[in-house]
Amino acid sequence: MATVLRHLLWRIKPDPDRQAPLRYVQCRDCEERSPIEASQAEGDLWSMDHAGKTSHTKYREFAASDLVAERVRGPR
Repeated sequence: MATVLRHLLWRIKPDPDRQAPLRYVQCRDCEERSPIEASQAEGDLWSMDHAGKTSHTKYREFAASDLVAERVRGPR
């Protein structure tokens, strides 16, 4: 009995049924973070408010988007 191996090609792309990316901002000085929101503006407002209250100046934004993997048809 012979064994046949096939290499399949895949690609990752945005999910067509995706929702808006979810985002939050985390303070790099104290690690407090904003609520998770779909709007970048909400994270920006939280950062400015936090900076005003604490004088912290370093932040990191995290964003998550929905993706799908699909098989690429045909030879490469």
